[in-house]
Amino acid sequence: MSDFTNENSERSRRRKRPALWGVAGVAAIAAVATGLLMWKPWVDKAPFTASVSFATRTSTDSTGEDAGTCVPNSSGEPIVIYDQTGKRKLAEGVTSSKGQRLSSEFGDFAGYCFTSDRVEGIPSGQDGYMVQIGGGTMSPMSERDLRASVDQQLAKLKTVKLPDVKEPDISQ
Repeated sequence: MSDFTNENSERSRRRKRPALWGVAGVAAIAAVATGLLMWKPWVDKAPFTASVSFATRTSTDSTGEDAGTCVPNSSGEPIVIYDQTGKRKLAEGVTSSKGQRLSSEFGDFAGYCFTSDRVEGIPSGQDGYMVQIGGGTMSPMSERDLRASVDQQLAKLKTVKLPDVKEPDISQ
């Protein structure tokens, strides 16, 4: 009887070993998959240089040789790029002291002062960014928008419409 019991227990152990190896293999594959998903090696995380462009209504016109250019009131103000929560500063630059006065082909933005500034060292691969110019309101931007060339950003201004803003009624 003891030979029979030993034989059965030997068989039982042999059956359990492949099952244990299978469980260990699945666990190892799950650990590797989780690591890859967290690491995201397919996402480019190298720092990039952004072109932060904006058009402002308030500026001073240049004259003489610099006709058609303008000096934005935000000249020399900081441009700060934050993560999408707006809490962690990622990069910083300074606004230009010279811009381009936009012509009538820019529709709603005709007469505005357009400037484009470079901000270097922005870590890529973020889900989104918040951009703040001169301590003003933070605006959300995608990496794609930040990587767009100045020409692409200018072309976009030709099609964008400004929202209608009603003037307050002060006659009362």
